[in-house]
Amino acid sequence: MLKIIIAAIVVTIVGLFILTKIDPAQNTISYVEISSEAGSGEDDTVKVDITGQILHPGGYYIAPEKTLGNLIEMAGGTLENADPDSYTPGLVIGNRTSFYIGKLEDIPSTCTATKIVKVNVNTAGESELTSVKFSSSQATALVSYRTDNGNFQALEDIMKVSGIGEKTFLTVRDYICLS
Repeated sequence: MLKIIIAAIVVTIVGLFILTKIDPAQNTISYVEISSEAGSGEDDTVKVDITGQILHPGGYYIAPEKTLGNLIEMAGGTLENADPDSYTPGLVIGNRTSFYIGKLEDIPSTCTATKIVKVNVNTAGESELTSVKFSSSQATALVSYRTDNGNFQALEDIMKVSGIGEKTFLTVRDYICLS
């Protein structure tokens, strides 16, 4: 009888360990080194973080001339709740160091999902932008920046706008889209 109890405890512990390693909803970021033809971490690759609605969020070594689509593929693809309008798969990595894949719906602890109403940062006016927690000065700066520099290519590009930092980005990232 004691052997059965010990076996059950061991199986339970192993099962819990395995479940923590394969749970895509985990918010932890682990750095994964992916080998490339020339070798990871060498001069021809850069480390880029990818978070959000991605199967294996973390840091990956990738050549700067590769695309966001290649990075998403390296990270195991997007989750079912990924908003396709929150990223551009053909975007070249270049000198970017992080990407966030936005969610399509809020999934609270209850069983009902609520579709997120998003504002397109490439076409929205100031009043629309203020509806998603941008201040009026930030909304004005976004429109002005977009007029001077063209459309935003990645959600993170809004942090290039004066007055918008990481804190604002973290607040609005699930309420904005690119198209």
